[in-house]
Amino acid sequence: MIHRYIKVSGSAFERGVTIGEVLKMQIETNLASQKLFYKDSEEIRTKWLEKAQTYLAYTEKFAPDVVAEMQGVANGSGLDFQEILYLYTVYERSFFDALISDKCTSFAVSGHATIDGSVICGQTNDERLDEYRAEVDCVVHHVDTESELESLIYSHPGIPAYMGMNNYGLAVMWTYIDNGLRQEGVPTAGIIRELINKKTLKEAREYLYTVPHAVPNQFSLSHSLEGIASFECFPNKIYEHKTSDVMIHANHNSIALQEPEEGGSKTSHSRFEAMEAIVTESYGMIDANVGKQFLANHRNFPKSVCNHPSPEHPMSKSLASMVFDLGKGEMHLAFGNACEQPFHTYRFKQWFG
Repeated sequence: MIHRYIKVSGSAFERGVTIGEVLKMQIETNLASQKLFYKDSEEIRTKWLEKAQTYLAYTEKFAPDVVAEMQGVANGSGLDFQEILYLYTVYERSFFDALISDKCTSFAVSGHATIDGSVICGQTNDERLDEYRAEVDCVVHHVDTESELESLIYSHPGIPAYMGMNNYGLAVMWTYIDNGLRQEGVPTAGIIRELINKKTLKEAREYLYTVPHAVPNQFSLSHSLEGIASFECFPNKIYEHKTSDVMIHANHNSIALQEPEEGGSKTSHSRFEAMEAIVTESYGMIDANVGKQFLANHRNFPKSVCNHPSPEHPMSKSLASMVFDLGKGEMHLAFGNACEQPFHTYRFKQWFG
């Protein structure tokens, strides 16, 4: 049975155990898909896991709850911890194997841009069809019984977090960028998972400046009371921009213009321009439903926000589309293209935003 939504509670380790038990088949499917994609021999896999130990050491220091959760997932699924570590670091591996595809497009709006002054944000999650299996992706609703923190997290099974929000009003999104630099540090999934534990935008910002970044990433942080901000985080430097009411990002540097762009996406500027245009057209009228329409938009197709395979990028597709309503404390998520799949709404038991 495929589980699209599960609710887990307890300590980080206990929540991990439940995730492992319930999502065992989905985790194994994701793991098998990754190994096939990277054409792993035992020698290649062993070599990568040696490098992954360094990422693990940094995670133990800067995100210990993430490690506890991963250990719980291994325990609950019956998989070796090294298999969970493999999934945890697989995004970083894509940088070293130069297997980055066209990626995601995000937006965040607040104040005069929205219909009622609240904060609305969202993005697509665009991936390679030969790497990820969208049919096993899910939302995990975490309830930390040691605090009042709840979080709704979308991810590929076995990976701690991709995007999400918590019941204190913070939403975390991210997009791929690259200036060619890599270093020892905390993997992307660990940073995201830890950010979703922060109750304020200020706390999340401080964490981004504290943690060593293994690879480049852009993080969009939105808070129901503190507004929206964009952070382009590179191993060598962080650039930030706090805007009043509109923020858009794709996969090129929008703040760190002096940083080189390596690899990159062939469709990034086209998707950015399309999102900018449709957000501008709806300025002052934006709510969660309008946000869903942004993600289903085909302006500049096939280089559109709603990403479908095309001759130019036959293996790239929107595997998920999500909108976070920080006025109501709701996460709306479609498992696939927003033009094809229905949005499911997820809520918290308690909302403090």
